[in-house]
Amino acid sequence: MATSAGTAAVVVPGKALGFIALGSSLHYLLSRLRSYEKVFTSISTVYEPSSPLSSPVIILLENNGIRLRFDGADQRLRLIEVLDFQKCALTYNNRDIVKLAAGAGGPTFKSIYNKSFGPTYPGEYVESQGLYVLSYPGVAFSFPIKKKAWKEDVDFVSLLSSSNAKPATSMAIFNGESWAEARNDLFTRPVQTPRIPHVVKASAHLSPANDEVESIKIHDGNNIEIIRRHNPPFWITLHLTTPQDLISELGPPDVIYRKSDHRLSIHRSRGGHGALDVDDTEEDTPSDDDDSDLSDLSTTSNSDCFYNYFNHGFDIFVSAVRSSAHPVATKVIIHGNVPGSYEFQRYRRCRWTIDLPAAAKTPVEFRVDSEMSFQDALVQLRKRFGGGQKPMPLSRGSDSPSSSCELLGGWEDGDSAAIKGVGGHETTFGNTELYGFPGFIFEVLRNKSISCLTVF
Repeated sequence: MATSAGTAAVVVPGKALGFIALGSSLHYLLSRLRSYEKVFTSISTVYEPSSPLSSPVIILLENNGIRLRFDGADQRLRLIEVLDFQKCALTYNNRDIVKLAAGAGGPTFKSIYNKSFGPTYPGEYVESQGLYVLSYPGVAFSFPIKKKAWKEDVDFVSLLSSSNAKPATSMAIFNGESWAEARNDLFTRPVQTPRIPHVVKASAHLSPANDEVESIKIHDGNNIEIIRRHNPPFWITLHLTTPQDLISELGPPDVIYRKSDHRLSIHRSRGGHGALDVDDTEEDTPSDDDDSDLSDLSTTSNSDCFYNYFNHGFDIFVSAVRSSAHPVATKVIIHGNVPGSYEFQRYRRCRWTIDLPAAAKTPVEFRVDSEMSFQDALVQLRKRFGGGQKPMPLSRGSDSPSSSCELLGGWEDGDSAAIKGVGGHETTFGNTELYGFPGFIFEVLRNKSISCLTVF
């Protein structure tokens, strides 16, 4: 993609438009787009508020004529669309796809078929939209055709070359042999490319710290399985895994965050029925003032701290207080990057599952995952662990790290508690609830999406 005004973006069918590569994570790509603020001057995020994890997430680059579609569950780029050819200079095989000029439109069929991409198989006519979709492997163009001019017995080359067909109005880049073949499972098929383009197999095999985390599985007995793209899984055993293990397998954290917040410690379960099962630390959102110098990781040996892995989508709490011998990992916080939440775009989305074997009280296996509505998960959790705890309201509507965890009153009585951000402005995205169960804390949004899972 062009990173300066006047520079053309290279079209790579089935793979990319400039640096915008299919398979890239929403977190990575949106962060990079925002870094070129002089080129991408208007960036909008569109999602379905009631079901942000099961519906596509769309990024609109309005002033560049580009639309990007991500699947909701894994937040991977599935479709690149050019909607206005005059807002984005494009090249293919060192040739301009269309000349930028005042009053000009998209490329004509003749320029696509005879000059740029060459012959291809017949496409399909979408009668309801009056469009003919001309498809190549990994790329397709849409040409408007008057409905009264469409004739099935006329070959498409003659028809699209006639005056009844207008220049292309859009282009799509996708993974597949043709648009007709790819569209049915476009948002559900497994993605073969990495979330961050520079994560490659060779470097991942040289060091597991260079690898990409695919997902996390939580097992019984404080065992957490980190599933990676190219290497065998890395297992974290809470209260045993050391900081050295983490750095060796995951690499240095993006940030070491030392601030501890003990405001939830009063709610720690001590056997009382209905108490919220919480650990005695609560992470605030890191800020630049709290970042530690990563050049000397040994400085963390005598204090509790969070290892923040933004590009993996999780944090690991390392505690020296709870171990007489050495610091160990005692808690893992997995982030959902749910659109509309306070933490959106602070972390990459990391998918997870909780897989527990059958127990005495529940003779069936237990499984909950990150895509489930918490309403459904709550049924399973109560079957497994019992209890009917009331949720604890939590405010994340403040931009101040020192006050981003503000407990609110009134919800247990059915009142609607307003959340105030900095300056007293009301926010709608900061309204979350905490549900505690033995070893787990679920942070839940109003639409019942699970925004964050803490395992301790």
